[in-house]
Amino acid sequence: MIEGIRRFVAEEPWRTVSIVLGVVFVATVFAILAGGGVSDGDLAIAGSTTTITEVLPGGVSPTSAPAGEEPGAPTGGLGSALVSVKIDNAPGARPQVGLAGLPVLIEYPVEGGVTRFVAVVGPDAGGEIGPVRSLRPVDADLLVGFAPFVVSSGGQPFVLQAVSATGLAMLDTTAPTLFVAGDREVVHNLFLLLDEISPIVSGAAQIGEGLPGGEVPDGPQATEIQLPFEATSYRFESGEYVRYSGSEPFAVLDSIGGSPTQLAHDIVVILFVGERSAGYVDGNGIAVSTFDVIGSGDLLVFQNGQVVEGTWLRGALEDGYRFFDSSGAGFGLPEGRTYLALVPRDQSVGY
Repeated sequence: MIEGIRRFVAEEPWRTVSIVLGVVFVATVFAILAGGGVSDGDLAIAGSTTTITEVLPGGVSPTSAPAGEEPGAPTGGLGSALVSVKIDNAPGARPQVGLAGLPVLIEYPVEGGVTRFVAVVGPDAGGEIGPVRSLRPVDADLLVGFAPFVVSSGGQPFVLQAVSATGLAMLDTTAPTLFVAGDREVVHNLFLLLDEISPIVSGAAQIGEGLPGGEVPDGPQATEIQLPFEATSYRFESGEYVRYSGSEPFAVLDSIGGSPTQLAHDIVVILFVGERSAGYVDGNGIAVSTFDVIGSGDLLVFQNGQVVEGTWLRGALEDGYRFFDSSGAGFGLPEGRTYLALVPRDQSVGY
């Protein structure tokens, strides 16, 4: 553990200051929760303000736009979202509970050849969601802008400190009345009670800017998507993108012990990101990765059975994502059930 933290500090010098500030912030968060709520002023932003100056395809600078317009401008975040919940996707965690109909479902690979989800929950959600799992280093850079709160089963101390330093308020098993156990193996058996958490998180201020709003331009036909996550695919069926695991439908439940339904989305977004070592190993001795979600990279957006190829851009921690097509023209996403995947740059997505 100590050696892992030393490597983290050596590889991530810009975040060291944020972590130190995060120690102070953690105490503040627990004090706030003990008081029963969070006010807008309690959610300050702390983090990198590094900018990038890359020129997008077509010779269009990300700062160039007609007067009064911003290409691919963020919406100001998913303002109606309440909380981001880390969700297990190991085989023993399936079928998950409460993942259908979410505003955003994020997925990225973790150690051991599996993935983990982030469920971005809207204000009208109720019942249970889970199984809840731990935070990973990428969450400190990724989750700002999606919701002001994040729920997990915990995480490495330096990861928790880095997440808290962003201004996100964290809830975990130190608030046991917010969770319930199901009937699964212990490691896959923690579920968040959304009806219990709503009074705590309602009224909290959005921190970052989130995903860009707008419309997706037309593109060539693409009705099946092959992801490099196990045998995961999405098929465009009856106006929506339906998830499969191999040839089998990927089912989720509406409650613990409830009815199954096939997971589906209106929009599929793929961000190709840099992958690097997080500087430590998991309990099985497997190296943990993190991903560069600030910067720029290639982009795929699927909607209405079509695909748009382009570039994503995010200049700093508090900035929202901006999307540009292959000509450099900015575009955004309409409202709908959005699936967002982080795919390492050295891997491919078939369509």
